[in-house]
Amino acid sequence: MAEPFPVLAGACAVPSRPHTSRLGAYGQRADLATRDHEQIHEFCQFLAHEWGGNRKHSYAVPSRGKSRAWSRAINHKWSAVGLADAVSKYAWSGKSFSENKAEFDRFALDLQSAVQRDANKDACDILRAIMHWTGADNEHRQRRTFEWIEHNADEISAKLSNVVNLIKDEQAPLDSFDGVNLPMNSTMAKIVSFADPEQKLVAYDGRVGGALGFFVAKFVEEREIHQYDLADQLLFAVDREAKRNPDTNRIHFPALFGKTRDRCHASMVRWASQLIWQVAKACHASPREIEAALFMWGYNVAGEPEH
Repeated sequence: MAEPFPVLAGACAVPSRPHTSRLGAYGQRADLATRDHEQIHEFCQFLAHEWGGNRKHSYAVPSRGKSRAWSRAINHKWSAVGLADAVSKYAWSGKSFSENKAEFDRFALDLQSAVQRDANKDACDILRAIMHWTGADNEHRQRRTFEWIEHNADEISAKLSNVVNLIKDEQAPLDSFDGVNLPMNSTMAKIVSFADPEQKLVAYDGRVGGALGFFVAKFVEEREIHQYDLADQLLFAVDREAKRNPDTNRIHFPALFGKTRDRCHASMVRWASQLIWQVAKACHASPREIEAALFMWGYNVAGEPEH
């Protein structure tokens, strides 16, 4: 991952900038690229500051359904002050960040070992165990992912290595993520995150995307940046579920699920991984901690923060 800020190359449908902004002379385009790079760097610094910052965020957690145990444990309301505090209040399957991280690391090591040994049956078994552990094993909703594993069972180790390398190569086109021969969704994002030996790829989903969009919206609001003057790379694709959508009057984000959803999702994994890596270095945290904080923050980004 040599280039710090790859271009998304139109992978997701983003609102177009005015004609004169993008199609000027070469010098103007070069100036625009430089400005975008500086703006992205500034956002990384902004998000790193949020790690130890005092921004408040809260939301109600439903007392029914899958979240009922979590809701009872926190008296039906989650709140945090800054991203570091969000990690300390991480919860998944009734366990803390450190407890879940230990289980994640065990699964990751097992999967990477199977891939390195080209032990395809072991790798398939571990993938199914990972899907069960992450709560992504509904046969109907995860049909495409299960079909991809089954179709590639005899060469799953090589396939996983190729997918990881493809996403980490900023210059490689992502057209192969067509949803048929190669899907990319929230579950596949988790799988490649486990499979990456360097542990640089994040599991981009609606919660992580919603949180990144939330902070981009704060960034542009506080600096009074117009949407058309914002670097395309900061227009993160988001879930259209109301509570995960960080749109404001000033900025609108592209949809994570659309016509080219698999290619779009793969580009989000690539780009968010790059950005989170940069942010983690700036605030002396681990990328997994940043990812976990965003995951908790992004459960609901539609409500008003506490004052």
